[in-house]
Amino acid sequence: MIDPNALKEVRNALHNVTLLYVEDNVSLNTRGTALFQKFFDTVISASDGKEGLEFYTQHRPRIVISDIKMPKMDGMTMAKEILKIAPETKIIFTTAYNENELLHEALKLGAMDYLVKPITIQNVLDVLIRCADEFRSRMHENLFNMYLHNIFNYQQNLVILLRQQSVVMVNQPCLDFFGASSIEIFKKQFTNFGDLLLEHTSFLYNHEGVEWFNEMKQNPSKLFNVKIGDTNGKSHHFVLSIQKIPDKEEYYVLSLNDVTELNLLKLFDAGAMEREAVQKDKQALRGLLEMAKRNNAKIKLHNLYKGLSITNDGVVLEVDEKQISISTTFMQLKAVQFEKRIILVSDIFPIIIESIDIKQINFEQQRVILGECKIALTSPTRRQYIRVLPDENARATLLYQGHKFDTDMAMLDISIVATRLKLASLPSGMRVSTEVILDLVLMMSHRPLIINTKATVFRISEQPNHYEVVFMYELHDQKNKNLVEYIAARQLDLIREFKGLQYGE
Repeated sequence: MIDPNALKEVRNALHNVTLLYVEDNVSLNTRGTALFQKFFDTVISASDGKEGLEFYTQHRPRIVISDIKMPKMDGMTMAKEILKIAPETKIIFTTAYNENELLHEALKLGAMDYLVKPITIQNVLDVLIRCADEFRSRMHENLFNMYLHNIFNYQQNLVILLRQQSVVMVNQPCLDFFGASSIEIFKKQFTNFGDLLLEHTSFLYNHEGVEWFNEMKQNPSKLFNVKIGDTNGKSHHFVLSIQKIPDKEEYYVLSLNDVTELNLLKLFDAGAMEREAVQKDKQALRGLLEMAKRNNAKIKLHNLYKGLSITNDGVVLEVDEKQISISTTFMQLKAVQFEKRIILVSDIFPIIIESIDIKQINFEQQRVILGECKIALTSPTRRQYIRVLPDENARATLLYQGHKFDTDMAMLDISIVATRLKLASLPSGMRVSTEVILDLVLMMSHRPLIINTKATVFRISEQPNHYEVVFMYELHDQKNKNLVEYIAARQLDLIREFKGLQYGE
Protein backbone atom coordinates (compact mmCIF):
# COMPACT_ATOMS: atom_id res chain seq x y z
CA MET A 1 0.00 0.00 0.00
CA ILE A 2 1.32 3.43 -0.95
CA ASP A 3 2.06 5.73 1.96
CA PRO A 4 0.11 8.93 1.14
CA ASN A 5 2.37 11.01 3.38
CA ALA A 6 5.48 9.79 1.54
CA LEU A 7 3.80 10.52 -1.79
CA LYS A 8 2.89 14.04 -0.66
CA GLU A 9 6.39 14.65 0.73
CA VAL A 10 8.10 13.59 -2.50
CA ARG A 11 5.72 15.69 -4.61
CA ASN A 12 6.40 18.74 -2.44
CA ALA A 13 10.14 18.14 -2.72
CA LEU A 14 10.08 17.72 -6.53
CA HIS A 15 7.28 20.07 -7.63
CA ASN A 16 9.78 22.55 -9.09
CA VAL A 17 11.86 19.80 -10.75
CA THR A 18 11.37 18.98 -14.44
CA LEU A 19 11.39 15.33 -15.55
CA LEU A 20 12.36 14.07 -18.99
CA TYR A 21 10.79 10.67 -19.80
CA VAL A 22 12.13 8.80 -22.83
CA GLU A 23 10.31 5.69 -24.08
CA ASP A 24 9.86 4.50 -27.69
CA ASN A 25 6.82 2.31 -26.89
CA VAL A 26 3.85 4.67 -27.41
CA SER A 27 1.56 2.87 -24.95
CA LEU A 28 4.21 2.70 -22.22
CA ASN A 29 5.14 6.34 -22.87
CA THR A 30 1.53 7.45 -22.37
CA ARG A 31 0.99 5.42 -19.21
CA GLY A 32 4.41 6.38 -17.79
CA THR A 33 3.85 10.10 -18.43
CA ALA A 34 0.52 9.93 -16.57
CA LEU A 35 2.19 8.13 -13.68
CA PHE A 36 5.07 10.61 -13.40
CA GLN A 37 2.65 13.56 -13.42
CA LYS A 38 1.58 12.40 -9.97
CA PHE A 39 5.04 13.50 -8.77
CA PHE A 40 6.12 16.32 -11.11
CA ASP A 41 4.43 19.52 -12.27
CA THR A 42 6.37 19.34 -15.55
CA VAL A 43 6.94 16.08 -17.43
CA ILE A 44 8.52 16.18 -20.91
CA SER A 45 8.20 12.98 -22.93
CA ALA A 46 10.36 11.88 -25.86
CA SER A 47 10.06 8.87 -28.19
CA ASP A 48 13.77 8.05 -28.64
CA GLY A 49 17.24 8.98 -27.47
CA LYS A 50 17.86 11.55 -30.20
CA GLU A 51 14.67 13.45 -29.40
CA GLY A 52 15.41 13.03 -25.69
CA LEU A 53 18.84 14.66 -26.06
CA GLU A 54 17.31 17.56 -28.03
CA PHE A 55 14.66 18.11 -25.34
CA TYR A 56 17.34 17.89 -22.65
CA THR A 57 19.46 20.66 -24.22
CA GLN A 58 16.34 22.85 -24.46
CA HIS A 59 14.88 22.32 -20.96
CA ARG A 60 17.77 21.00 -18.81
CA PRO A 61 15.65 18.71 -16.59
CA ARG A 62 17.29 17.54 -13.37
CA ILE A 63 15.92 13.98 -13.65
CA VAL A 64 15.86 11.74 -16.75
CA ILE A 65 14.00 8.40 -16.83
CA SER A 66 14.75 6.48 -19.99
CA ASP A 67 14.50 3.10 -21.66
CA ILE A 68 17.84 1.61 -22.69
CA LYS A 69 17.04 0.06 -26.08
CA MET A 70 15.54 2.62 -28.49
CA PRO A 71 15.79 3.48 -32.20
CA LYS A 72 17.85 6.37 -33.62
CA MET A 73 19.83 6.74 -30.36
CA ASP A 74 19.77 4.28 -27.48
CA GLY A 75 19.42 5.35 -23.87
CA MET A 76 23.05 4.62 -23.03
CA THR A 77 24.42 6.93 -25.74
CA MET A 78 21.95 9.65 -24.78
CA ALA A 79 22.96 9.37 -21.12
CA LYS A 80 26.67 9.73 -21.95
CA GLU A 81 25.97 12.98 -23.83
CA ILE A 82 23.75 14.32 -21.04
CA LEU A 83 26.34 13.58 -18.36
CA LYS A 84 28.96 15.41 -20.40
CA ILE A 85 26.73 18.50 -20.26
CA ALA A 86 25.63 18.18 -16.61
CA PRO A 87 27.26 15.40 -14.57
CA GLU A 88 24.91 16.04 -11.62
CA THR A 89 21.82 14.99 -13.65
CA LYS A 90 19.95 12.05 -12.10
CA ILE A 91 19.52 9.35 -14.77
CA ILE A 92 17.26 6.38 -14.09
CA PHE A 93 16.89 3.59 -16.65
CA THR A 94 13.86 1.40 -17.19
CA THR A 95 14.82 -2.18 -17.91
CA ALA A 96 13.48 -5.64 -18.57
CA TYR A 97 14.70 -8.65 -16.60
CA ASN A 98 16.89 -9.88 -19.49
CA GLU A 99 18.98 -6.69 -19.71
CA ASN A 100 21.30 -7.23 -16.74
CA GLU A 101 24.52 -6.73 -18.72
CA LEU A 102 23.29 -3.42 -20.10
CA LEU A 103 22.16 -2.44 -16.63
CA HIS A 104 25.62 -3.03 -15.14
CA GLU A 105 27.13 -0.96 -17.93
CA ALA A 106 24.62 1.84 -17.25
CA LEU A 107 25.47 1.93 -13.55
CA LYS A 108 29.17 2.12 -14.38
CA LEU A 109 28.37 5.00 -16.69
CA GLY A 110 26.92 6.99 -13.80
CA ALA A 111 23.23 6.17 -13.78
CA MET A 112 21.62 6.65 -10.39
CA ASP A 113 19.24 3.67 -10.42
CA TYR A 114 16.88 1.60 -12.55
CA LEU A 115 13.18 0.71 -12.65
CA VAL A 116 12.09 -2.79 -13.65
CA LYS A 117 9.24 -2.94 -16.15
CA PRO A 118 6.33 -2.89 -15.70
CA ILE A 119 6.82 0.31 -13.71
CA THR A 120 4.74 0.61 -10.54
CA ILE A 121 3.98 3.67 -8.46
CA GLN A 122 5.73 2.10 -5.44
CA ASN A 123 8.93 1.53 -7.43
CA VAL A 124 8.81 5.10 -8.72
CA LEU A 125 8.17 6.43 -5.22
CA ASP A 126 11.17 4.53 -3.79
CA VAL A 127 13.63 5.85 -6.36
CA LEU A 128 12.26 9.41 -6.26
CA ILE A 129 12.60 9.50 -2.48
CA ARG A 130 16.31 8.92 -3.04
CA CYS A 131 16.39 11.67 -5.65
CA ALA A 132 14.68 14.11 -3.29
CA ASP A 133 17.09 13.22 -0.49
CA GLU A 134 20.11 13.74 -2.73
CA PHE A 135 18.75 17.07 -4.03
CA ARG A 136 18.15 18.18 -0.45
CA SER A 137 21.66 17.10 0.59
CA ARG A 138 23.19 18.92 -2.38
CA MET A 139 21.22 22.07 -1.51
CA HIS A 140 22.42 21.88 2.10
CA GLU A 141 25.98 21.30 0.93
CA ASN A 142 25.79 24.30 -1.42
CA LEU A 143 24.36 26.49 1.33
CA PHE A 144 27.05 25.32 3.72
CA ASN A 145 29.84 25.91 1.20
CA MET A 146 28.48 29.35 0.37
CA TYR A 147 28.31 30.16 4.08
CA LEU A 148 31.88 28.91 4.58
CA HIS A 149 32.99 30.97 1.60
CA ASN A 150 31.47 34.08 3.17
CA ILE A 151 33.08 33.33 6.51
CA PHE A 152 36.40 32.59 4.85
CA ASN A 153 36.51 35.83 2.90
CA TYR A 154 34.57 38.35 4.95
CA GLN A 155 35.68 37.83 8.52
CA GLN A 156 38.41 40.00 9.97
CA ASN A 157 40.66 37.13 11.01
CA LEU A 158 43.40 36.02 8.66
CA VAL A 159 42.45 32.51 7.49
CA ILE A 160 44.92 30.18 5.78
CA LEU A 161 44.36 26.69 4.37
CA LEU A 162 47.47 24.51 4.57
CA ARG A 163 48.43 21.21 3.06
CA GLN A 164 51.01 20.11 5.59
CA GLN A 165 53.06 23.31 5.94
CA SER A 166 52.43 24.64 2.43
CA VAL A 167 49.86 27.39 1.81
CA VAL A 168 46.95 26.27 -0.39
CA MET A 169 44.52 29.17 0.00
CA VAL A 170 44.09 32.36 2.03
CA ASN A 171 41.19 34.76 2.53
CA GLN A 172 41.05 38.37 1.36
CA PRO A 173 42.06 39.94 4.71
CA CYS A 174 45.20 37.79 4.60
CA LEU A 175 46.05 38.99 1.08
CA ASP A 176 45.50 42.59 2.22
CA PHE A 177 47.70 42.17 5.30
CA PHE A 178 50.66 40.92 3.25
CA GLY A 179 50.02 43.21 0.29
CA ALA A 180 49.49 40.34 -2.16
CA SER A 181 47.08 40.89 -5.07
CA SER A 182 46.31 37.18 -5.54
CA ILE A 183 46.74 33.80 -3.93
CA GLU A 184 49.28 32.87 -6.60
CA ILE A 185 51.49 35.83 -5.66
CA PHE A 186 51.07 35.06 -1.96
CA LYS A 187 52.15 31.44 -2.43
CA LYS A 188 55.22 32.53 -4.37
CA GLN A 189 56.22 34.89 -1.54
CA PHE A 190 55.46 32.50 1.32
CA THR A 191 55.82 28.84 0.43
CA ASN A 192 55.98 27.80 4.10
CA PHE A 193 53.82 29.43 6.77
CA GLY A 194 56.50 28.86 9.42
CA ASP A 195 58.73 31.38 7.62
CA LEU A 196 56.28 34.13 8.61
CA LEU A 197 56.65 33.55 12.36
CA LEU A 198 59.02 36.01 14.04
CA GLU A 199 61.04 35.33 17.18
CA HIS A 200 59.49 36.50 20.44
CA THR A 201 59.85 35.16 23.97
CA SER A 202 57.27 32.43 24.78
CA PHE A 203 55.68 32.81 21.34
CA LEU A 204 55.39 30.06 18.74
CA TYR A 205 58.13 30.10 16.11
CA ASN A 206 60.85 27.78 14.78
CA HIS A 207 63.84 27.63 17.10
CA GLU A 208 66.03 25.07 18.80
CA GLY A 209 63.96 22.18 20.04
CA VAL A 210 60.68 23.60 18.70
CA GLU A 211 59.23 23.14 15.22
CA TRP A 212 56.04 25.21 14.97
CA PHE A 213 54.02 22.75 12.87
CA ASN A 214 54.71 19.73 15.09
CA GLU A 215 53.98 21.85 18.17
CA MET A 216 50.56 22.80 16.79
CA LYS A 217 49.68 19.27 15.65
CA GLN A 218 50.51 17.90 19.10
CA ASN A 219 48.29 20.55 20.76
CA PRO A 220 45.30 20.87 18.40
CA SER A 221 42.99 22.59 20.91
CA LYS A 222 45.58 25.07 22.16
CA LEU A 223 45.79 28.76 21.25
CA PHE A 224 49.23 30.14 20.44
CA ASN A 225 50.67 33.64 20.49
CA VAL A 226 52.63 34.52 17.35
CA LYS A 227 54.33 37.61 15.93
CA ILE A 228 54.15 38.33 12.19
CA GLY A 229 55.28 41.31 10.14
CA ASP A 230 52.89 43.03 7.70
CA THR A 231 53.64 44.36 4.22
CA ASN A 232 55.21 47.49 5.76
CA GLY A 233 57.44 45.53 8.13
CA LYS A 234 55.39 46.39 11.23
CA SER A 235 55.15 43.56 13.76
CA HIS A 236 51.68 42.36 14.73
CA HIS A 237 50.63 40.19 17.66
CA PHE A 238 48.21 37.41 16.66
CA VAL A 239 46.45 34.62 18.53
CA LEU A 240 46.71 31.53 16.32
CA SER A 241 44.41 28.50 16.30
CA ILE A 242 44.52 25.40 14.12
CA GLN A 243 41.71 23.15 12.91
CA LYS A 244 42.33 19.83 11.18
CA ILE A 245 39.91 19.11 8.32
CA PRO A 246 38.11 15.79 9.01
CA ASP A 247 38.95 12.92 6.65
CA LYS A 248 41.74 14.99 5.10
CA GLU A 249 44.91 13.94 6.87
CA GLU A 250 47.17 16.59 5.38
CA TYR A 251 44.88 19.65 5.47
CA TYR A 252 44.61 22.27 8.22
CA VAL A 253 42.87 25.63 8.62
CA LEU A 254 44.74 28.34 10.53
CA SER A 255 42.95 31.36 11.97
CA LEU A 256 44.89 34.42 13.15
CA ASN A 257 43.20 37.02 15.34
CA ASP A 258 45.10 40.35 15.43
CA VAL A 259 45.36 41.66 19.02
CA THR A 260 48.17 44.14 18.39
CA GLU A 261 46.20 47.15 19.64
CA LEU A 262 46.06 45.60 23.12
CA ASN A 263 49.82 46.28 23.48
CA LEU A 264 50.62 42.96 25.15
CA LEU A 265 54.00 42.20 23.59
CA LYS A 266 55.86 43.68 26.58
CA LEU A 267 54.17 41.17 28.87
CA PHE A 268 55.70 38.29 26.96
CA ASP A 269 59.19 39.68 26.51
CA ALA A 270 59.83 41.62 29.70
CA GLY A 271 62.67 41.37 32.17
CA ALA A 272 62.15 41.32 35.93
CA MET A 273 62.23 45.11 36.22
CA GLU A 274 59.69 45.49 33.43
CA ARG A 275 57.43 42.86 34.95
CA GLU A 276 57.34 44.79 38.21
CA ALA A 277 56.24 47.86 36.26
CA VAL A 278 53.71 45.84 34.29
CA GLN A 279 52.22 44.57 37.54
CA LYS A 280 50.97 48.09 38.12
CA ASP A 281 49.75 48.42 34.56
CA LYS A 282 46.06 47.67 34.89
CA GLN A 283 45.48 48.20 31.20
CA ALA A 284 47.97 45.48 30.24
CA LEU A 285 46.28 42.89 32.45
CA ARG A 286 42.88 43.82 31.11
CA GLY A 287 44.37 43.50 27.64
CA LEU A 288 45.25 39.87 28.37
CA LEU A 289 41.69 39.18 29.47
CA GLU A 290 40.32 41.00 26.42
CA MET A 291 42.52 38.76 24.25
CA ALA A 292 41.04 35.69 25.97
CA LYS A 293 37.53 37.03 25.37
CA ARG A 294 38.07 37.74 21.66
CA ASN A 295 39.45 34.27 21.04
CA ASN A 296 36.97 32.48 23.28
CA ALA A 297 40.02 31.03 25.00
CA LYS A 298 39.53 28.60 27.84
CA ILE A 299 40.85 29.87 31.15
CA LYS A 300 41.30 28.00 34.41
CA LEU A 301 39.99 29.42 37.66
CA HIS A 302 41.76 28.29 40.84
CA ASN A 303 40.69 28.62 44.46
CA LEU A 304 41.57 27.01 47.76
CA TYR A 305 39.04 25.76 50.26
CA LYS A 306 40.93 25.12 53.50
CA GLY A 307 43.87 23.95 51.38
CA LEU A 308 41.72 21.88 49.01
CA SER A 309 42.31 22.97 45.41
CA ILE A 310 39.13 23.84 43.49
CA THR A 311 39.70 24.26 39.74
CA ASN A 312 37.23 24.69 36.89
CA ASP A 313 37.09 26.16 33.40
CA GLY A 314 35.81 29.64 32.72
CA VAL A 315 35.11 32.06 29.86
CA VAL A 316 35.71 35.81 29.84
CA LEU A 317 32.40 37.48 28.96
CA GLU A 318 33.08 41.21 29.29
CA VAL A 319 36.07 43.46 29.88
CA ASP A 320 35.92 47.23 30.41
CA GLU A 321 37.78 49.89 32.36
CA LYS A 322 36.02 49.10 35.63
CA GLN A 323 35.36 45.38 35.75
CA ILE A 324 35.78 41.92 34.25
CA SER A 325 32.92 39.43 33.94
CA ILE A 326 33.76 35.70 33.89
CA SER A 327 31.42 32.75 33.51
CA THR A 328 32.28 29.59 35.45
CA THR A 329 30.68 26.75 37.39
CA PHE A 330 28.52 27.00 40.50
CA MET A 331 31.14 24.98 42.40
CA GLN A 332 33.90 27.46 41.51
CA LEU A 333 31.73 30.41 42.52
CA LYS A 334 31.26 28.83 45.95
CA ALA A 335 35.03 28.52 46.28
CA VAL A 336 35.47 32.18 45.27
CA GLN A 337 32.86 33.17 47.82
CA PHE A 338 34.74 31.30 50.52
CA GLU A 339 38.29 32.41 49.69
CA LYS A 340 37.40 35.94 48.49
CA ARG A 341 40.24 35.63 46.01
CA ILE A 342 40.70 34.07 42.58
CA ILE A 343 43.58 32.94 40.38
CA LEU A 344 43.26 32.98 36.55
CA VAL A 345 45.50 30.88 34.29
CA SER A 346 45.49 30.29 30.53
CA ASP A 347 47.76 28.79 27.90
CA ILE A 348 47.85 32.15 26.13
CA PHE A 349 48.77 34.13 29.28
CA PRO A 350 52.50 34.67 29.99
CA ILE A 351 51.67 35.33 33.64
CA ILE A 352 49.22 34.25 36.32
CA ILE A 353 46.53 36.80 37.18
CA GLU A 354 45.12 37.27 40.66
CA SER A 355 42.20 39.29 41.99
CA ILE A 356 40.95 39.88 45.52
CA ASP A 357 38.53 42.55 44.32
CA ILE A 358 35.44 40.34 44.01
CA LYS A 359 32.67 42.78 43.18
CA GLN A 360 29.80 40.39 42.61
CA ILE A 361 29.05 36.66 42.53
CA ASN A 362 25.89 35.77 40.61
CA PHE A 363 25.00 32.12 41.16
CA GLU A 364 21.90 32.27 38.95
CA GLN A 365 23.86 33.48 35.91
CA GLN A 366 26.97 31.54 37.01
CA ARG A 367 29.35 34.46 36.71
CA VAL A 368 31.73 36.47 38.86
CA ILE A 369 32.53 40.18 38.45
CA LEU A 370 36.10 41.24 39.23
CA GLY A 371 37.54 44.70 39.75
CA GLU A 372 41.28 45.23 40.22
CA CYS A 373 43.66 42.51 39.03
CA LYS A 374 47.40 42.01 39.47
CA ILE A 375 50.14 39.53 38.64
CA ALA A 376 50.08 36.63 41.09
CA LEU A 377 53.40 36.07 42.84
CA THR A 378 52.41 32.56 43.94
CA SER A 379 49.79 30.19 42.67
CA PRO A 380 48.09 27.01 43.91
CA THR A 381 48.79 25.58 40.46
CA ARG A 382 52.50 25.50 41.28
CA ARG A 383 52.30 23.84 44.66
CA GLN A 384 54.48 20.77 44.74
CA TYR A 385 52.83 19.31 47.83
CA ILE A 386 49.21 19.28 48.90
CA ARG A 387 48.59 21.47 51.94
CA VAL A 388 45.38 21.17 53.93
CA LEU A 389 43.84 22.90 56.91
CA PRO A 390 44.02 20.33 59.72
CA ASP A 391 41.03 19.30 61.81
CA GLU A 392 39.89 21.54 64.66
CA ASN A 393 41.45 19.25 67.27
CA ALA A 394 44.95 19.45 65.75
CA ARG A 395 47.63 20.76 68.12
CA ALA A 396 51.32 21.60 67.82
CA THR A 397 54.07 21.84 70.43
CA LEU A 398 57.40 23.50 69.75
CA LEU A 399 60.64 22.65 71.58
CA TYR A 400 63.26 25.35 71.03
CA GLN A 401 66.52 25.86 72.99
CA GLY A 402 65.25 23.58 75.71
CA HIS A 403 62.00 25.52 76.15
CA LYS A 404 58.55 24.19 75.33
CA PHE A 405 56.06 26.41 73.50
CA ASP A 406 52.45 25.27 73.14
CA THR A 407 50.28 28.22 74.12
CA ASP A 408 48.97 30.92 71.76
CA MET A 409 49.86 28.64 68.88
CA ALA A 410 47.69 27.27 66.05
CA MET A 411 48.34 25.03 63.07
CA LEU A 412 47.30 26.85 59.85
CA ASP A 413 48.09 24.11 57.34
CA ILE A 414 50.11 20.94 56.94
CA SER A 415 51.75 18.93 54.15
CA ILE A 416 54.01 15.88 54.09
CA VAL A 417 57.09 18.15 54.19
CA ALA A 418 56.02 21.25 56.15
CA THR A 419 53.57 22.88 58.49
CA ARG A 420 52.64 26.53 58.97
CA LEU A 421 52.07 27.67 62.55
CA LYS A 422 50.51 30.85 63.87
CA LEU A 423 52.40 32.23 66.92
CA ALA A 424 51.29 35.13 69.09
CA SER A 425 54.97 36.03 69.62
CA LEU A 426 58.25 34.87 68.13
CA PRO A 427 60.62 33.00 70.48
CA SER A 428 63.76 35.03 71.12
CA GLY A 429 66.55 34.36 68.62
CA MET A 430 64.42 32.30 66.22
CA ARG A 431 65.28 32.95 62.59
CA VAL A 432 65.34 31.17 59.20
CA SER A 433 67.33 27.88 59.34
CA THR A 434 66.85 27.54 63.11
CA GLU A 435 66.41 23.89 64.15
CA VAL A 436 63.56 22.88 66.49
CA ILE A 437 61.63 19.80 67.62
CA LEU A 438 57.95 19.59 66.63
CA ASP A 439 55.23 17.52 68.26
CA LEU A 440 52.16 17.40 66.01
CA VAL A 441 48.91 15.84 67.26
CA LEU A 442 46.29 15.09 64.58
CA MET A 443 43.00 13.20 64.80
CA MET A 444 42.43 10.32 62.37
CA SER A 445 39.53 7.88 62.67
CA HIS A 446 38.76 9.24 66.15
CA ARG A 447 42.21 8.44 67.46
CA PRO A 448 45.23 10.70 67.88
CA LEU A 449 48.10 10.58 65.39
CA ILE A 450 51.29 11.86 67.06
CA ILE A 451 54.27 12.90 64.95
CA ASN A 452 57.50 13.91 66.68
CA THR A 453 60.21 15.20 64.36
CA LYS A 454 63.11 17.53 63.89
CA ALA A 455 62.27 20.60 61.81
CA THR A 456 63.92 23.72 60.39
CA VAL A 457 62.49 27.23 60.16
CA PHE A 458 61.92 27.90 56.45
CA ARG A 459 60.07 31.22 56.43
CA ILE A 460 58.92 33.81 59.00
CA SER A 461 56.13 36.26 58.12
CA GLU A 462 55.23 39.08 60.47
CA GLN A 463 51.50 39.82 60.47
CA PRO A 464 49.69 42.75 62.22
CA ASN A 465 48.96 40.79 65.44
CA HIS A 466 50.95 37.58 65.10
CA TYR A 467 53.71 35.70 63.29
CA GLU A 468 53.36 32.90 60.75
CA VAL A 469 56.26 30.45 60.64
CA VAL A 470 56.77 27.66 58.11
CA PHE A 471 58.70 24.64 59.47
CA MET A 472 60.19 22.09 57.07
CA TYR A 473 60.78 18.46 58.05
CA GLU A 474 61.62 15.11 56.49
CA LEU A 475 59.63 12.11 57.64
CA HIS A 476 60.43 8.46 56.96
CA ASP A 477 58.80 5.05 57.14
CA GLN A 478 55.70 4.85 59.34
CA LYS A 479 55.64 8.54 60.24
CA ASN A 480 55.55 9.52 56.57
CA LYS A 481 52.93 6.87 55.79
CA ASN A 482 50.73 8.05 58.68
CA LEU A 483 50.88 11.67 57.58
CA VAL A 484 50.10 10.77 53.95
CA GLU A 485 47.04 8.83 55.13
CA TYR A 486 45.94 11.74 57.33
CA ILE A 487 46.21 14.29 54.49
CA ALA A 488 44.29 12.00 52.12
CA ALA A 489 41.56 11.45 54.69
CA ARG A 490 41.45 15.18 55.46
CA GLN A 491 41.01 15.94 51.75
CA LEU A 492 37.99 13.64 51.61
CA ASP A 493 36.50 15.37 54.65
CA LEU A 494 37.01 18.76 53.03
CA ILE A 495 35.47 17.57 49.74
CA ARG A 496 32.35 16.41 51.60
CA GLU A 497 32.29 19.66 53.55
CA PHE A 498 32.64 21.75 50.39
CA LYS A 499 29.90 19.83 48.59
CA GLY A 500 27.70 20.54 51.57
CA LEU A 501 28.24 24.25 50.99
CA GLN A 502 26.96 23.89 47.43
CA TYR A 503 23.68 22.43 48.58
CA GLY A 504 23.27 24.74 51.51
CA GLU A 505 23.95 22.12 54.16
